[in-house]
Amino acid sequence: MSFTNRIDEWMKEVEERPGSAITIVKLVLKRLRELTQSNEELLAENIALENGSRVEEYQKRIAHLEYQLDMLKQRFGMDVSAMADLPQSEASLLNLLIYNTQGRIFRVELDSNAKQVGNISGEMITDKEPPRLLAVSSNEKLLLLFTSGRVETYSVNDIPTVELGSTWTWDQAALLNEPHAGELLACVVPFSHLPLSDFVLQVSRRGFAKKTLTSISESIINNHFIGKGATDKSDQPFELTLSRKNDRAVVVTYEGKVTAFDVEKLSYATEERIKLSAMDYVIGSFIQPAETSLLCVTQNGKVIHREFDNIETAKTSATKGQALIPPSRIDQGVRFMGAAAVRDKDRVAILDASGRINIHDVETMTGNGVVNAEGLILSIGLIPSESGKKRAS
Repeated sequence: MSFTNRIDEWMKEVEERPGSAITIVKLVLKRLRELTQSNEELLAENIALENGSRVEEYQKRIAHLEYQLDMLKQRFGMDVSAMADLPQSEASLLNLLIYNTQGRIFRVELDSNAKQVGNISGEMITDKEPPRLLAVSSNEKLLLLFTSGRVETYSVNDIPTVELGSTWTWDQAALLNEPHAGELLACVVPFSHLPLSDFVLQVSRRGFAKKTLTSISESIINNHFIGKGATDKSDQPFELTLSRKNDRAVVVTYEGKVTAFDVEKLSYATEERIKLSAMDYVIGSFIQPAETSLLCVTQNGKVIHREFDNIETAKTSATKGQALIPPSRIDQGVRFMGAAAVRDKDRVAILDASGRINIHDVETMTGNGVVNAEGLILSIGLIPSESGKKRAS
C-alpha cells in the first residue's frame, strides 16, 4: 500500500476515534523520516554516479575480486596465464625460501628426496636476527611485511632460483623490495588463501596480537600498509597469518613459554596475549591445523614434542603461558630457536651456525629427540607433507 493511501486511512481513523490522533501523528513522522533518509541516500548515489566516483569504486572492487580469483586459480593449479602451458607437476614445485631482515631472499627448488639444501657462506651468528625459512609452492603469492607495517606483494616466481646443494652468498639473493630507512623485513607470508580466510592475524615479538577482517584486504593491499600490530615503540611485528573463525593460534617464545588462543575471541585491537620477561620474545606463531602436534627445537638440537591437547587454550589475554623448558635448563642457557605445528610425515628444514641448511624427517626428529647439526641451530622451517598440504587447503 502506498504512503498516500495509508495517510487517507489514518485520517479516517482520526475522524472516527480522535483519541488515536497522537499515535497516528507519530506513525506519519516516522514514515516521513524513513522516506527522507531514503531520498538522501538515492541523491548521494546519483551524485556519485554522475561524477564517476561510484563507478571508480565499483571498478576497484571488480579488480580486487578478479585478483582474488586469480590467486585461487593459481593456488589450486587451474589453467591461468603463465601456468597455462605447464604440467601440474611443474606448476606446483615445492620451494624453500631463506630470507633475512635486510630483505634478501634465496629461493631453492626442492625435490622429494632432498636432504641437503645448500650452504650460506659468511658469518652466521651476528647481532642481527638469524635468517628465516619458509616452504611454499611455486604458484604461491607472497606478502612481505616490514617492521614499519608496510606490505608489498609478489609471486614466488618473481624470485630467481639458486642451485640446490650449492654454496651461496647474500649478494646472490634476490632483493624484491629494499627496506626503507629505519625498517627491516619482518616476515614473508604465503597468502593465496586470502579469499578463503576470515581474518589476518598479527603477532609481535613481545607477544601482542590482533586480528583484521580479510574483507578490508583490498584497502591494505592498495595502501601497502597494515600497521605494526604492536603498542610499544620498541616492539616489532613478527608474523602475519591467515586464519578462519574456528582456528586456534599458538605462540611459542625463546625462553620456552607457549600459549594458545581462539582466533574468534581475539580482539580487533592490539592486545597482550602472553607476559614475557625482559629478555624473552616470540620465535614461533602459527595456526594449529587438525591432527598436528607441537615441535620445538633448542639451539643445541634438543627436540621437544608435545601433543596440542596438553596445551591449554587461554581464557584471558596476557597469560604467563605454559613452560616447556624447565627453570633449571633455562638457567643453563637452553632456549628455543624454532617451533612448528607438525604431522609425522612432515619434514623440517634446519639452518645451523655453519650456514648449512639440511632437511630432517619429523618422525626421526621426534624419535631421536635430538637433531645433529654443525654447531648451534639458528632457525627452522616446516615442509608439509602432501597430506598436510591438502588438508590445509
